[in-house]
Amino acid sequence: MKLTITSLFLAITTISFAGGPWLTPEKTGFFQIQTTIPFSAYNRLFLANNNELEVNREVIDVNFQAYLEYGISDKLNLMINLPYKYISVGNTQQTLTNNNLLPEGNLNGLSNIKLGLKYRVSDKKMKIALSILSSFNTTNNNLEQGLVTGYQANSLGVYTHIGKSFSKGKLYSFIEGGINTVSNDFSNFYEIHYELGYQLAAPFWGVFTLDVKESFRNGNYKNDNLRQTGFYTNNQEYVAYGFKFAYEFKNKIGLTAATFGALSGNYVAKIGTASFGVYKKW
Repeated sequence: MKLTITSLFLAITTISFAGGPWLTPEKTGFFQIQTTIPFSAYNRLFLANNNELEVNREVIDVNFQAYLEYGISDKLNLMINLPYKYISVGNTQQTLTNNNLLPEGNLNGLSNIKLGLKYRVSDKKMKIALSILSSFNTTNNNLEQGLVTGYQANSLGVYTHIGKSFSKGKLYSFIEGGINTVSNDFSNFYEIHYELGYQLAAPFWGVFTLDVKESFRNGNYKNDNLRQTGFYTNNQEYVAYGFKFAYEFKNKIGLTAATFGALSGNYVAKIGTASFGVYKKW
């Protein structure tokens, strides 16, 4: 079985039981479309040191994504992520927390397109892979309204993936992490993803995830309007968790569902999200 659900930072793919260090074999592939929506409009942001910020307007952030992974060879996979967003700022709060009230409005467009390669290092009991991931500034923005569909920067990241399966493939665990260098005076950052999955009943999987993103705070990019909405400002950080589920039919078409929430963060929305997707593998 293979399931893929996007976490907060990176498309995590699965082959046989889980992603991370497992690759798609040569001339085979995996394609998924997915949408992620918040449980409601939000008006609060996580800030560092367990603080929070109440923003002037209610904010909506809806995400769509197409993801493709293809086996160039048994040891090398190509990964392409095409994200699209609809975002808006709407109703004002009864009490304004910032004298600079942003105009009401909405925006849609591409987010940061990602292109990556993953290489298998070891396929023994302990699976190990390395990957490189490029993110491109393919975004749309209206900074007067505090709206932007992605980071206004390019980035390049290098990742290590380590994992193993247990109980005859019914249980798996992996961890992966990487460091990203970012352009346009944004801070560099590192991120870590941990995943534990169990086959509840063939072909149905349940997965727990934990994600961490931390900024090196070495960039000086600042936009006060984006700090009012939480959209892709500098030094965004989070500790987040999620639960994912997938069911695959005999024709290799599958359905996915997930929910994610943050335990802490910096300039990220204080709201849970739900994701729904459909995939095809060949």
